[in-house]
Amino acid sequence: MDALFHTNKQPADNQKLRGGYYTPAELARYLTNWAIRVGGERVLEPSCGDGNFVAAVAERVAELAHKLPPASVNVTAVEIEPRELERAKARLVRHEGTRMRVNWVGADFFAVYDELRMGDGYDVVLGNPPFIRFHYFADDSREQAFHHLREAGYKPTKLANAWSAFVQLSIELLREGGRLAMVLPAELLQVSYAGELRTRLAARFAHIVIVGFRKLVFPEIQQEVVLLLAEGKRESVAQESDIHTIEFEDGRSLIEAGDLNAAVAHVPSKHSRPGMKWTGLFLSEAAYSALVEAQAASCVKSLGQFAEVDVGVVTGRNSFFVLDEDLREKISASQLTLPVVGRTSALKSICFSEDDFERYKVAEPSFLLNLGNVQENQFSEELREYLSNGEGENVHKGYKCRVRKRWFDVPSIYIPDAFLFRQIHKFPLLVVNLAQVTSTDTIHRVRFKNGAKADWLAAACFNSLTLAWAEVCGRSYGGGVLELEPSEAERLPVPYGASIPIDVEKVDTLLRQGRDIEALDYVDGILLHDFMGLDSSAVRHIRCAWIELRDRRSNRRYPRRSSTSLRQASLDALLPLA
Repeated sequence: MDALFHTNKQPADNQKLRGGYYTPAELARYLTNWAIRVGGERVLEPSCGDGNFVAAVAERVAELAHKLPPASVNVTAVEIEPRELERAKARLVRHEGTRMRVNWVGADFFAVYDELRMGDGYDVVLGNPPFIRFHYFADDSREQAFHHLREAGYKPTKLANAWSAFVQLSIELLREGGRLAMVLPAELLQVSYAGELRTRLAARFAHIVIVGFRKLVFPEIQQEVVLLLAEGKRESVAQESDIHTIEFEDGRSLIEAGDLNAAVAHVPSKHSRPGMKWTGLFLSEAAYSALVEAQAASCVKSLGQFAEVDVGVVTGRNSFFVLDEDLREKISASQLTLPVVGRTSALKSICFSEDDFERYKVAEPSFLLNLGNVQENQFSEELREYLSNGEGENVHKGYKCRVRKRWFDVPSIYIPDAFLFRQIHKFPLLVVNLAQVTSTDTIHRVRFKNGAKADWLAAACFNSLTLAWAEVCGRSYGGGVLELEPSEAERLPVPYGASIPIDVEKVDTLLRQGRDIEALDYVDGILLHDFMGLDSSAVRHIRCAWIELRDRRSNRRYPRRSSTSLRQASLDALLPLA
């Protein structure tokens, strides 16, 4: 984002490699004005880019000139890219003569981290750290970052994005009582690799405000961002932070709202809960409390107690390994394939039947090439030619293929008991595999255990508590689609009482007819109301939690109706529970 990185990972455009998506000047000024309050602060910008935040500090110093003590505001601005550092310096020329001293550091933040922490620490850390995914994060820089993180007590993962390391180490550089003001990806709220960071933030700051936006601040990268404003850094932990969340239409709406303290004054603070990602903090107080209390009930079990969730078959290139019927016959591979489903849209209910598969294979390639136990001398001439053509198209050079002993042997092929959505538009479904097919990695595979009754469990998972928690423990990336990893799916809460009668056929029929809310009302009535003993108000609040979080992510993709009409349409669906 504001800092730029060189990396040897290709191919990618230069902006992606650098993580260089710069903060709008208005947001930089907003964060700076919040963080610098009296003058005399020592300020760190660990990834200054072309200087938006440093310029904002200079403007803030000029604004506070009549209040400043004799001591200047001291800024340390770190930037790895020489051209950007020169641009930042040039922007500060017009601010010469102000009570502000800048120490320009042309280096990788992680390379100079030890030098930065040799002083007395910083009162304020500002910025927008670079958004560089792990496969573009230069090895030497990452190793330096991970070394410092381990020293600070973290357990970094190579799946982490560079921004999280910037924030984690910035916390360590703050003085007691210091303030952190940053523009961050909304992954802060959701992703597993940021779990340690969320825990550290909650433990090390007295007060945290997270500002979200209904519209994308960086639409060119479909990346949702939040503003993190944390103050009162503490060395010893007495209790978790008070966390306030507030959401605005866009950056302009935030600025027009004026004083942030006034804006959050009527928003109840929340505390993070074990297992709940910070997305849930954006819920209304009633919805948040109802969801947390219901999830903690003793009769609520995790899906992982009854099912193992695994990724679908990773082929390396579905367009090559998944065949239609004509091609399967043409290359004489009828005995060398398994039926497969590769589109979530084919799973419309809690059961996937043989008839469903028959309809699916008319429109989609649906046979997976399975050569794992077959010697090459048993291949037909047509199959050999097909594999040779694949090599001509460099299929064998793709990472998943080239690491195999034989590039065309797709591993881990088995028929699961059920499927679970990996990428979710409306809601997740657990779908019993009556058709006895497998799935590509667009759909998770499920195997039941501990005597779980498949059809009952699939119906039981379609309740408001489970759907809402999927929104909390999954993640979305600005495009409106929710994604659940297997470990996240196994943590989904399910009110479990297998002896409780649920009409599975009724649920299946309603979902096939597109009567989702009727199916949800039916299952909620049995599991949440009758079995768990929740009153209609609590059930309504849990349903609202699902609606609030679903709409929050989906509105970042689809054309927006007015918030009033959207909320009314959602609440109309709740009338049977009133």
